[in-house]
Amino acid sequence: MGKRGKKQQVKEVVADTADSPPQPLKAQRSPQDEDTSAEVFLWLLAYSVLMFTLPFLGFYGVRSWLLESFPDLDMFSVNCWSVLTAVVIVNLVVAMYVLKAFREKAPPPLEPVEEDEDELESLEPKKYQ
Repeated sequence: MGKRGKKQQVKEVVADTADSPPQPLKAQRSPQDEDTSAEVFLWLLAYSVLMFTLPFLGFYGVRSWLLESFPDLDMFSVNCWSVLTAVVIVNLVVAMYVLKAFREKAPPPLEPVEEDEDELESLEPKKYQ
């Protein structure tokens, strides 16, 4: 190689890349973008624990609050309001889980696999004459 300036070398590289056909860019995915099966299982476990514990806490919390604050309420009314609170809490937990599922990013499309024509011909059923 002779003595060339950096500008001339850069121009040659740019000219070489301009002549070649554009290469498709492959999406680079970082490990943070991918949901692993362990992470999905942990989220399911977390929402299951919430679905089990929060309705009990809501039921007994509202029940004790109603019994202390409104002593003249009959037991049926207290239980109805407590059960209604537990049902609303269950529905909120389910709604949160569904909202999380909708906000997840869709996985990237799979890259097409290029198969040789010979392989395709061997896979086709042979016609008998």
